[in-house]
Amino acid sequence: MAAGRIGRPVHTMRDVQVRQGAAATDVAGLRPKSSGAPLERPSRDGFHCIPLPGDGDNIDQPRRHGLLRRFEPKLEAEYRQFLEAALVVRIRWALGGAVGVLIVYALLDLFVAPKPIMAEVVTLRLVMMVLPLVVLLAASYRERWRASLDTMTGLACLCVAMGAVTLIARTRKLGMPLDYEGVLLVLMYLYGCGAMRLHTAIACGTTTTVVYPLAELWAGLPHEQLAMRTLFIVTTNVIGIIAAWVLDQEGRGNFLMTRQLRGMAHRDYLTGLPNRRAFAERIDAVWEQAREQQRPLGIALMDVDWFKAYNDRYGHPAGDRVLRAVGRVLARHARGPLDMVARHGGEEFVCVWYDASLEEVEATLAAIHADIAGLGIRHEGSHVPGARLTISIGLHYLQPMPGRTVTEALLRADQALYEAKAGGRHATVVTTGGNVGQDEPAPRKGNGDLPEGVAGA
Repeated sequence: MAAGRIGRPVHTMRDVQVRQGAAATDVAGLRPKSSGAPLERPSRDGFHCIPLPGDGDNIDQPRRHGLLRRFEPKLEAEYRQFLEAALVVRIRWALGGAVGVLIVYALLDLFVAPKPIMAEVVTLRLVMMVLPLVVLLAASYRERWRASLDTMTGLACLCVAMGAVTLIARTRKLGMPLDYEGVLLVLMYLYGCGAMRLHTAIACGTTTTVVYPLAELWAGLPHEQLAMRTLFIVTTNVIGIIAAWVLDQEGRGNFLMTRQLRGMAHRDYLTGLPNRRAFAERIDAVWEQAREQQRPLGIALMDVDWFKAYNDRYGHPAGDRVLRAVGRVLARHARGPLDMVARHGGEEFVCVWYDASLEEVEATLAAIHADIAGLGIRHEGSHVPGARLTISIGLHYLQPMPGRTVTEALLRADQALYEAKAGGRHATVVTTGGNVGQDEPAPRKGNGDLPEGVAGA
């Protein structure tokens, strides 16, 4: 197989073998000389890539802060995204139920409310209590209002509470008071429906608790009754806050469990690197970003040479230690937030370098060969001189463009890896694609100035 190099001659398979001890690294052995910038340490999950909600799987319990027991700012922001998705469904059910109950009450008012105030009572209930909830229910189906949905829910529920307080105070002023238990029901709804964040529910409930006694005082409720009702309202509000706090903590616990389970489902238990599933989910986002921004990608598949022979000779526990060591070496060579390192399956790994020049990627691959050799792991089953652990690498370097797919790029990298192994292993084979907006150049052969240990095919 042969593919053209972007702006450079390609090499024949005669140049594929990696020279003993060759490395294009600096003194520390961690940075290709041509990169010009230090390599970053991999993130804790071993993956440099676009951050997504629910990415982490840190089994350590995160620290909580303050009376409300919140997370650290970064995790708190992730939790809010998680909560927003859940709140949309809760809000719809809670609003639908509340609207149904209030409409039933409005119908009962037609038969129960005193005739002189019936029209005013029904109008207040429909305008101040039902209408805001209906508007909010409709807004929950509009994508552009999703970010403000919690605030809108708080305002709508506060309007309902003020409607209940207004009904009680107004009817008392007219000499035909309604029962105040409606305010207690509103408080129970605010804290128990689960349709608002904790601080929003507390703000609405506390505001209602303060406004109701003032409204009753204005309406002329006797002080003895006012004191008793105020006590009941305050007690109900305190109980509601406690119940809402407990629900909030349970929700945070569910978030952490979901986050950890998602993380474990996307992490390879042996090496600690993202697994093939995680790579498959994220590579599409990196590919699309590279295509939109016209940035090149270097996609490399790597395979530990004669790994089955190593397992047969030294045992599977030793083989597991080798895979962990190789994973650590590869993770050190992820340069930035869009670079990717993952275990692809078995003894195979996959790496992606975003917006790196071909020379930088080739130097990095040579550094990886040197770092693997620097592990000093004996491998008597290897056919490489020196009987030490080595790897083979197939690199496909390209700029994503319309008509190209990730699957095709991975297939090219896999074919390059196959040729590296067929040519004797302990080698890197490089293939290249065309620039964005250009056709792939025709294959060419010749000599060039690749870094030691790297050849094109």
